[in-house]
Amino acid sequence: MKEGFSTRKIEQLIDTLNEEDGWQAWSVIHFYGFDGSSKAKYPMLTLKKLKDSISSVNVEELEELHLSDSGDNEISPKVVFTENDGKDIFYTIKARQGQHKLRKVLLQNYNSTCAMCNINTPKLLVTSHIKPWSESSVDERINPSNSILLCKLHDSLFEYGFISLTDEYHILYSPSFDFEGQGISKNITFKAPEKGCPSSVFLREHRRKHGYE
Repeated sequence: MKEGFSTRKIEQLIDTLNEEDGWQAWSVIHFYGFDGSSKAKYPMLTLKKLKDSISSVNVEELEELHLSDSGDNEISPKVVFTENDGKDIFYTIKARQGQHKLRKVLLQNYNSTCAMCNINTPKLLVTSHIKPWSESSVDERINPSNSILLCKLHDSLFEYGFISLTDEYHILYSPSFDFEGQGISKNITFKAPEKGCPSSVFLREHRRKHGYE
């Protein structure tokens, strides 16, 4: 496109598109627009702006993210397309990269085992934020001290405040939740990570939010 090739010529140069007779390349231009005057789905998002934004993405980390078979389906912002030069798209990519790196750090720090039980199957382990994702800053969302590696059960109990932690990492249990009646053991202890222990600042926020203080 930069060299002025027609869409048909572009697709002749790309083996996987050589039978599309120019329509695939044309649809890309139609969708994004080649310049500010082009008809496009998102008039403010031109190919040049798209190219400049892509250049800021760490391709190796993105490839590692997509090749990962962790089965992780943790919190990730949904892509909401708006006319803001594609910032939503690349924010989502970078956010997912950050979460992927955080997960790797937690798996290493907690020896790939839930901090509150013995579950060590990666697909059953999640990054549990002490201060909720939606209330955290960008830095807090990728801070290991604001995260605990938990199995899905203990993650849910922690998220809804049925359990919490003291600054000394003793587990607190909500009196309003029937642990025994639902077959959930209270005979558990917190296993501190090798690095990045939960911050007392975030733990105090969690306790206050759920009525432990």
